[in-house]
Amino acid sequence: MRKVYTLLLVLFSLAGVQKSHAQEEQAGSPHNLAAKVLFLDYATPNGLDLDTLPISNGMEVGYIRNFNKYLNIAFPVKVALANVEGFVNRRTVVCLDAVLQGQYQKTPNSFLTPYVFGGGSIVFENFEMTSLQFPVGLGLNLRLAPNTFLNLQGEYRYSLAENRTNLTYGAGLVFRLVPSTKEKTEEEVPPPPPPVNKKDKDADGVLDDKDECPDEPGIASLLGCPDRDGDTVADKIDQCPDEPGPASSLGCPVIIEEPEPEPEPEPAKPLVVDSDGDGLDDTVDKCPNEYGPANRGGCPAKDTDGDGILDDKDECPDQAGTLPMMGCPDTDNDGISDQKDKCPTEAGPAETNGCPKKDSDRDGILDADDECPQLAGPKALKGCPDTDSDGIPDKDDNCPSLKGTKEWGGCPDLDADDDGVNDDVDQCPKEPGSKAAKGCPDKDGDGVPDKTDNCPDRAGPYNGCPDTDDDGVEDSKDNCPDIAGPISNLGCPEVKKEDREYLDFATQAVNFQTGKALLESESFGVLDQVAEILQKYPYYKCRIIGHTDNTGAVYANQVLSEERAKSCYEYLLSRGLTSDRISFVGKGASAPIATNATEEGRELNRRVEFELYAK
Repeated sequence: MRKVYTLLLVLFSLAGVQKSHAQEEQAGSPHNLAAKVLFLDYATPNGLDLDTLPISNGMEVGYIRNFNKYLNIAFPVKVALANVEGFVNRRTVVCLDAVLQGQYQKTPNSFLTPYVFGGGSIVFENFEMTSLQFPVGLGLNLRLAPNTFLNLQGEYRYSLAENRTNLTYGAGLVFRLVPSTKEKTEEEVPPPPPPVNKKDKDADGVLDDKDECPDEPGIASLLGCPDRDGDTVADKIDQCPDEPGPASSLGCPVIIEEPEPEPEPEPAKPLVVDSDGDGLDDTVDKCPNEYGPANRGGCPAKDTDGDGILDDKDECPDQAGTLPMMGCPDTDNDGISDQKDKCPTEAGPAETNGCPKKDSDRDGILDADDECPQLAGPKALKGCPDTDSDGIPDKDDNCPSLKGTKEWGGCPDLDADDDGVNDDVDQCPKEPGSKAAKGCPDKDGDGVPDKTDNCPDRAGPYNGCPDTDDDGVEDSKDNCPDIAGPISNLGCPEVKKEDREYLDFATQAVNFQTGKALLESESFGVLDQVAEILQKYPYYKCRIIGHTDNTGAVYANQVLSEERAKSCYEYLLSRGLTSDRISFVGKGASAPIATNATEEGRELNRRVEFELYAK
């Protein structure tokens, strides 16, 4: 932190120097340099505790190119020693950014310039891992001098690498690069022009040699003459200097007299036209060229089909008919007009819509009421035949030649074991059973036949076995029969992702005194959290596995790894866990997860693993 304060002091000292050199150089250069101190938070965006991953520091330098008062492009380079997930020691992080800045700058000399930005970044971690990040954020520039700004910035950096998304805050300075001034030599300085003696007696900004009113202050557009009424006519030629008016009337207002309105002409009386002379004006006459009475709208009476019935009363004006049929024909003379008669050429009563009553199969049942009009049958069966006389019509009888019952679809009752399940569907025709079990015995009545029931004396939905927690895993195969869990986990609930991640973290976070099995004090909090996780999952057991690197003798490493696993085991027992749920074992250097050729690899291999498994 002392280095951070030192860097801030240097930046503000540079700001003072820049201010002293820039007070006379405010030319709008588009080129800028930035330097700032950084504070990095890898814990909050990843749902971790700042006590576990404290905020770390870094620095940034960059180039900023301004295009206009709204848009910049920046290329910052960040270097930091960061606390990141999965590593005990800080990691060197280098970021090469390219971002667009959208800023609001009211004037070129504004004191405050806020901005937003977004872009992309290539990130190198310890120069052995490369990833992409996408920074977005807000910033503020406060002018300290004409070309020096205090910069405050916060950004959210989304990472494609796991647990590398972070919040970064920065404070520093931005310097505008201005061209250096160079004093000209006396030979380069041109001689000054001869003095010109220009006068403006009335001090109105118009020189006397061009001022038509040199003794009275006026306006430039009127060649230095005053205009009291503001009508753009100079007072010296304005006939009405205190009343505005156009130049065409010498500055006086123009009075326009409105003419008296002319009287409206009387409306012309409409002419009455009656082309057919029937007394109705053509505008209301429906047939203006044919004589007709007023009660027909001026149209003559018509009988198009010549049947003696006028068209306006004739239901069939284009077909000759009779008065009883309202002017419509009745070809078969059955008293039903052809347009309403379904059988217009065959006489029939109105109840059959003009069609004759028919009985095609001559069974005494009219075709209209006969469900089998082409096959003779009794009235009780609506005209359908019944070959085996079992009261079920042949069309609905599955055994039309064998007398049967309606319950069996017209077939005879064939049930050898008399269990109510017909032999053709009975899977156990010689043993009485239930319909639910398709005629087979089912002692526990769960609908699963005893011959395929894995639990014939206990009712259950899964292969005939019970499933208390209804998770699809029968109790006999369910390691957690009272708590639902997936089949893939033997019926036990899954351990949450964040809890498994913490157990992975604890593998490297539990530390011991060098060469001993004594826990360091910072390991107690980690083991407390491990105990809480184990208590959340009572149906799980935990195997504590100790590992070492390959330094030293094989037997000594085996003993040390087992003693360290035992230390964790005893600590967890002291936190309320029971010995039937936890166990420990040492594996020495037999199961490395990294190379033992480097110090970093050996550090990773010295670990204690917490392995959860269902009981």
